[in-house]
Amino acid sequence: MGSQIKDLVAMGDIESLYELMSEDDDWMVQLDAAEGLVKLGDQRGLEFLLSAEQSDDIDIRKVAREILADPAVEARRADMEAAEERELQAKKQLAMKRLQSGRKVFQYKMVYLPAADLLDEDPLSQGFDVPALTEYGLEGWEVVNLIPRRKQSLVQVVEDNMAGAYILLKRELSPSEGQELD
Repeated sequence: MGSQIKDLVAMGDIESLYELMSEDDDWMVQLDAAEGLVKLGDQRGLEFLLSAEQSDDIDIRKVAREILADPAVEARRADMEAAEERELQAKKQLAMKRLQSGRKVFQYKMVYLPAADLLDEDPLSQGFDVPALTEYGLEGWEVVNLIPRRKQSLVQVVEDNMAGAYILLKRELSPSEGQELD
């Protein structure tokens, strides 16, 4: 970690570290700033390092893994994950109270469906079934939004360019379904 980053960590300057992480042109500075954020307990730094660990660039992956393997970073990560779990449990308890008092509680999830599951020939224009969505619907899930995913191609082809879609689902819980929050 560079001396500039160490100084920012010592001062607790989260905003400057975040700015370096998100805007600097040098990926090593970005990773060092992310490490500094983690050491200060900022979740954004951890998310950045976990994302960098999946990079296409082998050097970035290697450095991100080294940072994540550092005992100080591992300890801070464990603390942050434990705090996040406590917050989630507290929110679930509040949701249970909302359900018990007759107020609404919703669950959301995102699923990906490949194009083959969504698109079918419909020569008579009568519509067609989407079995995966029908199953979710029978479980009480409602489609809220659909985000198409396109194939990566160097040449733009209008036809057959859809790879699939991310489907955002929503379901209202009833008081008897409160145990599903766990």
